[in-house]
Amino acid sequence: MAANLTNRRATVTTAIGYADDTGVQVFTGILNGTLTSELRGNGGFGYDPIFIPDGHNRTFAEMSSEEKNAVSHRRLAVDALRKALNFFN
Repeated sequence: MAANLTNRRATVTTAIGYADDTGVQVFTGILNGTLTSELRGNGGFGYDPIFIPDGHNRTFAEMSSEEKNAVSHRRLAVDALRKALNFFN
């Protein structure tokens, strides 16, 4: 699907919603990166073999689960939720 793209920049986003008696809040995690032109790595799923997050030189599929989870857009969204709920331990 992305084989003919000349601009290989990409952004992945996760949104987590939280609702309570005061209303609804949405927390996002946004991660910029680059799409490779070939599959790299054996881990992960989906676009992991072609997505390299900014500041890294390996795809998500080439990273260990711990490395990927430390920088992922999902982690950023969860951290934003935890911060809003004052839930850091």
